[in-house]
Amino acid sequence: MQVAEVFDRASGKLPMIPKVVQVLVNSFNRADVINSQEIGETVGHDQVLTARVLRLANSARFGGSRRVGSLDEALIILGFDNLRILVIASGVTGATANIPNFDLKLFWQRCFQIANTCKVVAHLAGQNPQLAFTCGLLARIGELVLHVAVPDKTPEIDRLVAQGRERMEVETELLGVDSAHVGSELAWRWSLPDNIVSAIGKQHPQAHPADTPALATVIRLSRQIVHQFNQGQPQSAVQASLPADTLALLGIGAEQISEAMPELQNTSTLIDELL
Repeated sequence: MQVAEVFDRASGKLPMIPKVVQVLVNSFNRADVINSQEIGETVGHDQVLTARVLRLANSARFGGSRRVGSLDEALIILGFDNLRILVIASGVTGATANIPNFDLKLFWQRCFQIANTCKVVAHLAGQNPQLAFTCGLLARIGELVLHVAVPDKTPEIDRLVAQGRERMEVETELLGVDSAHVGSELAWRWSLPDNIVSAIGKQHPQAHPADTPALATVIRLSRQIVHQFNQGQPQSAVQASLPADTLALLGIGAEQISEAMPELQNTSTLIDELL
């Protein structure tokens, strides 16, 4: 099966993100300062998205002691960077319809764990943490497309993965295509920036890892960390399993990763309030 066939099978049933999310994701690559008032007005036209953003802005993570009653207040209290993440997270998760026989809440829970872990790893690697968060949030989006396109095949994939097989290897074996390439194609169809499209598509191990984009390596490392902590492994075991060459590619030293392990364990197992 080719990627094009996957999308033909899923035609009319794919998630679509709001235009404002596309604008905000693309703003990571803009040299000029995006017009915050314009973004607020654009979000304000979407009542469902506005309600989700305000609910999240008043959550324990962001709200503090002062209640946020409008997008303008959210911008002042949270700052543009936090508001951007809230809008992106709200828009992406809200765009997904229910899929039969698929635990959507658990799926997004894992996605947020990967995203939050990507943010920490990116900081250690000197990369943009918010851009990495967005890449991590979308890292598994191709799995949703496969569940829509080939619902008769995905239960077997999930069963084999639960037995310990590597997901993308199983997908390629049974479908001829993997969810990373499918997710990359969806990100491209959403008109997201090339660096995000590339990071999603190249997150699995490459023949020449030195040529892999840093954000793709951040995703791969974060997915490993999240998986191991969710398997109940202790910090010492997780740290010992991290490939030295991967850490070196990202410029992360042994002392850095050691000091970050408690935070990485927290982000990898956190039930995120953005759900």
